[in-house]
Amino acid sequence: MKMPSLRDSLAYEGFPQATRLALEHVEASCSGGESVGGGGTNLGALVEEFVHFRPPDALPHHTGLNALQELQLLQILSDYFGAKTNVGVTRQVFMVLFATRGGADRLTDHKVKLLGKLVSMCIATQHETVLDCTAYWILQEGAASPPVLTLLNSIIQDYCMLMPGTLDTLQKVDKTSPSFACQFVTIVTGLYQLKPDAVSSSHPPPSLLEVIAEWVARNPRICLASLKDTKGAAPVTPIPGLCHWCVKSPLVRNPESTQEEAMTYSKLHLGVLQSLLAAQTVAPNAKLLPVSAVEEMVADLQALVQTSEGLGEAAQLAVERLAQVMQVAMATGSTQLNRKQVAGMYGQLPENRLLSLILSYGGDG
Repeated sequence: MKMPSLRDSLAYEGFPQATRLALEHVEASCSGGESVGGGGTNLGALVEEFVHFRPPDALPHHTGLNALQELQLLQILSDYFGAKTNVGVTRQVFMVLFATRGGADRLTDHKVKLLGKLVSMCIATQHETVLDCTAYWILQEGAASPPVLTLLNSIIQDYCMLMPGTLDTLQKVDKTSPSFACQFVTIVTGLYQLKPDAVSSSHPPPSLLEVIAEWVARNPRICLASLKDTKGAAPVTPIPGLCHWCVKSPLVRNPESTQEEAMTYSKLHLGVLQSLLAAQTVAPNAKLLPVSAVEEMVADLQALVQTSEGLGEAAQLAVERLAQVMQVAMATGSTQLNRKQVAGMYGQLPENRLLSLILSYGGDG
């Protein structure tokens, strides 16, 4: 079928049938069952017009679907992906629908908003395929890209700010889609970095912290789930970011901090150590804790120690956690650093018995 006649037939059908037929055509094109015709640009134009309802020639005031129709669209997308079993083709279709290719225009904004609504719905319904595809989308877009950060912020707003009573639903995501949970944590640790000079907003919301700690404690391998999609590439996991959280949290003051939050960080720290241990079997010799991440963590800790008068116990706890992380990372081959290199970084940190023992007897590997 030639592309112009296909467009005309879809326009005649109208929503919602046009969307269903457009999805079938995208799938056929991605699976090689039918020629794309006029090229990828035309396929993209069909998606813009009959899935996103933002045709290329639309006027600036074009509004697309109304709220009720958008809910129907979300259900159509959910049902479509829920019926698919071919992972490769399903991912391709998902990327045709939602890839932004670094764009910064009205269509990109619309795609990300629609995807945010779809993902929030699929978290509630525990929709494995959509969440797995979203994890793949995050890998392709880049964890620090504006579309990904916008998506994650919308999810955090939905589940941790606007509807905190739905946290039980979010807590189940690690079982439904470990890949999505892993990507989610990786990005969250980039959003909330617990920097020495940052305000309290650099802390993750307590409810979000509890969810992540529960995920990692319950299944430490969740931190390694992204490795299956990054074979041959530098590993991208939440482990460096989580190490930053656990090590710096005793010294990064938050006016809203509680004893319960301190216990949550302790629980998370144990889970991170178990993740590093699990890496021995899941990804032997994968360098999950890059040199740059360790250098940044030590520099931040040194800055915090210098401004933490009267927090001697907290400083000792922070240094001890750092020592434990490095002990396990060196023992499991999860870092390129050896004992001598690590010792060279720690000159300005407070004396700590555990750290001294590790640097003295930890071995050179």
